[in-house]
Amino acid sequence: MLAMIIVTAALEDLDTINQVIDDAVMSWPLSERNKRLSVPILSYDQQDFTEYRFILGKEAGQVVGVAAWNAQTLLSTPSGNGYLLHGLYIASAYQGRGFGTVMLRNVLLLSQMQGADGLLVKAQRPAVKFFEHCGMLLLPAENPNDYPYQFWAQKGSI
Repeated sequence: MLAMIIVTAALEDLDTINQVIDDAVMSWPLSERNKRLSVPILSYDQQDFTEYRFILGKEAGQVVGVAAWNAQTLLSTPSGNGYLLHGLYIASAYQGRGFGTVMLRNVLLLSQMQGADGLLVKAQRPAVKFFEHCGMLLLPAENPNDYPYQFWAQKGSI
């Protein structure tokens, strides 16, 4: 049974957030070069706290997961209006144990509490199987320029 506690992140958590991202990305099935180049792009800075909301997943007082989403802009999808999940990262030692699903459910719940119908995810290719496993709906591309791996979650789907 998971003993994860979800808390709202503060600016003081920025270094910890980026450490979890670094650890998570380095476990992805990518070349070492791609992992090294991805970490700075995916890391957050102080300015991101004005645009995104962050939650942390903790187990035994240690941060094991980070989720960030844009809670300011409601996006329209064929399935409803939702906020965009910007990032979901689980420390490598905790992957595959359900922590990502718990974090995803929490972001969905928080989004719905703010009036969204659901949650939109534009997944990176290595994360597609995770979002499928969580029961999210793969949205069909409406035009050739659409992001190829867009998923939708609504109440009861995760």
